[in-house]
Amino acid sequence: MTDQQQLDFTKKLFTLLKSGLPLLDAIKLIGAKTMEYQLSAGENLSSILDKQGFHPFCIGLIRSGEATGNFSGSLESIHLYLDKKIKLKKKLKKSLTYPSIVGITACLVLFIIFEWVVPTFEQMFSNLHANLPWPTLLLIQYSKWFQAYFLYVCGGLGSFIFLILFYWQRSANFQKKFDYLMMKLPLWGKIRVAALISQWAKSIATLTEHGIPILDALKETALNSNDWVIVRFSAELKTHLSQGWSLSESIAMTTHGATLIKPEHLQLIRIGESTGDLSYILDMIATQEEEQLDQLIDLLSQSMEPVLMIFMGLIVGTLIVALYLPIFEMGQIL
Repeated sequence: MTDQQQLDFTKKLFTLLKSGLPLLDAIKLIGAKTMEYQLSAGENLSSILDKQGFHPFCIGLIRSGEATGNFSGSLESIHLYLDKKIKLKKKLKKSLTYPSIVGITACLVLFIIFEWVVPTFEQMFSNLHANLPWPTLLLIQYSKWFQAYFLYVCGGLGSFIFLILFYWQRSANFQKKFDYLMMKLPLWGKIRVAALISQWAKSIATLTEHGIPILDALKETALNSNDWVIVRFSAELKTHLSQGWSLSESIAMTTHGATLIKPEHLQLIRIGESTGDLSYILDMIATQEEEQLDQLIDLLSQSMEPVLMIFMGLIVGTLIVALYLPIFEMGQIL
């Protein structure tokens, strides 16, 4: 099941259970015949949803609801978690959409110019039997090179992408290096850190709020993360906490704690530890990181738009000048 399908199912089930319906009747109204049969046969909802491909984090909350009898609370937490996760993915996609569109458009424009426009002008210039300026000659040479080696370049790029994907699927070490590299990029690195910490803090806050010990919460968060930075961060925290250190002290001792957790957030965690309200503090940190993420994505969009437009303008302008420069020179002679 996709995240959106899980969210829709959870929202329906939460609404029906909140209205006072028993679990089996709620499943009947939703129309999940297979789940209805499995529940009637005595299976737990958590094991049923696990077979349906529900997120492991959500399964853990369902098991907590089964143990405490608070299904509604667990479903509400799952709904909030999935909703934030989907919105986070949309925000990250939004930050990449505009640059991708401009990049693809630039490639198409260059392809059309080198493949059809420049050869047409070259034929016209050859009929004039005039000396061409060096920008035009250079453009013609680039066009000939492009036509001769275009398929080879495409094949090389395709092979490179295939190798990247091949090593990505088979080499955990390559994935680790890639994840750490993404975190160090100038603006994208900040966006990535904000997204990771928002998800991490929300996960820990939700699990501990439902009575799951923080060591188990860190383990679940590490297992369910698709980023090696968070996996290592959670694993190191679990090790330090097992040795008797507090969460704030453990964060300070981790390899990337200073990069991932801001000093003001570390101070908030210390306050949460002293007051016994760590879940609330971590949820607050997650909210603040989401707001920071929105600001960074807006900043990326605002900064990339003029840069990409200038880049496109320079490319198209340079090509047009190089093509029409011989015509302008001949016009001056005449």
